[in-house]
Amino acid sequence: MHATLPWLLAALAVFGVGVWRFVVSSRRAREMRAAREQAMAIALAEAQRAARQAAARRQADAPPAAPPVTRTVARAPAPAPAPIAVRPAPTAEPALTDAQVAARAEAQRIALEAARRAKAQKAARVENERRAAEAPVEPRAEVPPAADLPAITRLVARPAPPKPTPVPAPAPVVAPPAPVAAKSPAETVILMVDDSKMVRIKTSRLLEAHDYRVVTAVDGEDAVRQLETLRPDLVITDVDMPNLDGFGLARHLRGQASTASIPIVMITSAEDRHRDEAHAVGVGLVLGKPYPEDALIAHIRSFRFAATPA
Repeated sequence: MHATLPWLLAALAVFGVGVWRFVVSSRRAREMRAAREQAMAIALAEAQRAARQAAARRQADAPPAAPPVTRTVARAPAPAPAPIAVRPAPTAEPALTDAQVAARAEAQRIALEAARRAKAQKAARVENERRAAEAPVEPRAEVPPAADLPAITRLVARPAPPKPTPVPAPAPVVAPPAPVAAKSPAETVILMVDDSKMVRIKTSRLLEAHDYRVVTAVDGEDAVRQLETLRPDLVITDVDMPNLDGFGLARHLRGQASTASIPIVMITSAEDRHRDEAHAVGVGLVLGKPYPEDALIAHIRSFRFAATPA
């Protein structure tokens, strides 16, 4: 029993602390609720007082009404004066909390703002009425009587002889352009530029499976050297490569007259980040890794590479 007594006392202490905290929190909640209600009541009273003051100012500023017509009417006996109600002396206001002071200050600010807006509206209305009263009235132009108008001489114009209709000259006969023969896949040369050997092998096998001729380069500098003797129909390039990357290769192709019209397909692992820069240097298609192989083949087939005349 002596061993359980400390535990029992500790449990009672914890329970007492919990009850005390509950009581304190409940009392604080009631005080805060009462303070909010009092602040709302004060704000409402201040707003009503400001509205009454604004209405009184508007009534005082209104123009005086016309004097009533004097009529001789028998006056009734004056009623007995009503007893004057004696208002009790105001009692001292209790001390306000911070929340009540803040609520009263907010209510006063709202009332002052409402009064300022009413005063500005009244000033604007008075200014508009003054401008309308001072606006000059434009005189109307007087129309002279019919007798003072000069006589109108009517001239009957003879119709002009019809002009001869010009005979259009016969349009020259233009021969339709001769159809341009397109290269077959076996005649189409594609330059594949990538520093990864696995990517070069995989892409070459894909293109060769569709009968395209493929030439590979290990980086941008290797591709530039091969372009001195090679004129591919399409260039497929990676972005991140040593020595000369894909953007540098694209700028080189667009800067040479002999290679400026070669279509370029750029393959990158950061498609969204490189898309705008790729289009700016003249890249026609940007594919992200891994790209759908059907999309690449469909894009290549959309070109009609003109066959070189024999």
